[in-house]
Amino acid sequence: MIPHPAKVLVVDDQPAVAEVCACTLAEAGHSVTTAFSGKEAIAILEVGEIDIVLTDVSMPGMSGMDLLRRFPPNGTTPDFVLMTAYGSVPAAVEAMRLGAYDYILKPFGGDELAMAIGRLADLRHLRMENRRLRLQLDARNGVGGMVGNSAEIVELSEAILRVAGRRQPVLIAGETGTGKELVARAIHQYGPNKNAPFVVVDCGALAEGVIESELFGHARGSFTGALANRSGLLTAAANGTLFLDEIGELSLPSQAKLFRVLQEHEYRPLGDNTVLRFSARIVAATNQDLPAMVKAGTFRQELYYRLNVHSLCVPPLRTRAGDIPLLVEHFIRRHGDGAIIGISPDALQTLMKFPWTGNVRELDNCILTMCSNCDGRVLETSHFSPAFRKAFQADLPAGSPLEEAERETIDRVLESTGGNVPEAARRLGISKATFYRKMARRASVS
Repeated sequence: MIPHPAKVLVVDDQPAVAEVCACTLAEAGHSVTTAFSGKEAIAILEVGEIDIVLTDVSMPGMSGMDLLRRFPPNGTTPDFVLMTAYGSVPAAVEAMRLGAYDYILKPFGGDELAMAIGRLADLRHLRMENRRLRLQLDARNGVGGMVGNSAEIVELSEAILRVAGRRQPVLIAGETGTGKELVARAIHQYGPNKNAPFVVVDCGALAEGVIESELFGHARGSFTGALANRSGLLTAAANGTLFLDEIGELSLPSQAKLFRVLQEHEYRPLGDNTVLRFSARIVAATNQDLPAMVKAGTFRQELYYRLNVHSLCVPPLRTRAGDIPLLVEHFIRRHGDGAIIGISPDALQTLMKFPWTGNVRELDNCILTMCSNCDGRVLETSHFSPAFRKAFQADLPAGSPLEEAERETIDRVLESTGGNVPEAARRLGISKATFYRKMARRASVS
């Protein structure tokens, strides 16, 4: 077995040539898929994880050059090696200018092919290793906003790198407050279109009556109050990333509309006959058990499969308590305005023992409160909020003191916003639907 096997796609309109190349590379230890046309190759590249594309330059329909232009290499997408006859060398040189790694002249031997692909596989592995090390070195400042050097965070960072360059949908699962949006932004940041828009859709905040207009846009006069043409969020995302936060909050009719967009890659603004192309990447996030919702009939199975091409899970803070010191340091820099230089060992020890059901967001809010209460240079246990001390010290069944603290927090935030639910939800970092659920649970307990 070679040191660094790669997933290789061999593309040639002559099946015999493709099969010989595939057998040679498979014997060398690579995982090989074959395609006999550019169209077939596109279908594989859009849904599969391919590291290297070995393609003939001259093919009927879509040539190897056309395929290269469709999937330009950028460090995160597949690398290209072109097979060419002597008379097509100028085209191969042009391919190198477009970003292809190398070209190989026909006829070539099996050893020559295996060596060329092996060198590229080694180079890709080195690139990935360098990026992984850079992620670890940047852990104190937070890669994409994520802070930590635990095995869970390093594994998540590596997964982000694997999927970032592949334009297929990503489904991010994780509890509330774990940082799912930060993961989505990191995927966008490390992807090929990082300079394109990153558009957030709060699915829990989209009322059923306006979701179509918000997503697709509308034409003037399409409904009462539509006084002008308006572009929707799908248009705003352009060729960037559309982040569907809390996708499990969408109603079944809205799920059906979204599925059609993902299936057809096109949509029409409300009241308009113009068909628009949808080219953004979809990243969705949820704190719910979507497979269970599919089984219960509250989430469409076809939409789940369409979104779950790549899946990432953001670990809860309680499983990576070793990251808490780095997180605390990070939040002190954010909220301490340079006046606060650290935290006492006792206070840090208390934070590391706390269960953090609200995860990183809850820790962030705790440090913000402590910084507000601190008139010195170091955070102490005396700077904890009364709600936190009560939750930590109460000798009650797990969850009970935290639920009480949550109710107190809801009351306090709601009071400070004058009863403005959308603003209260925004300050707490949750959707309006989630806020209303917590209010209902709070009322049932009272």
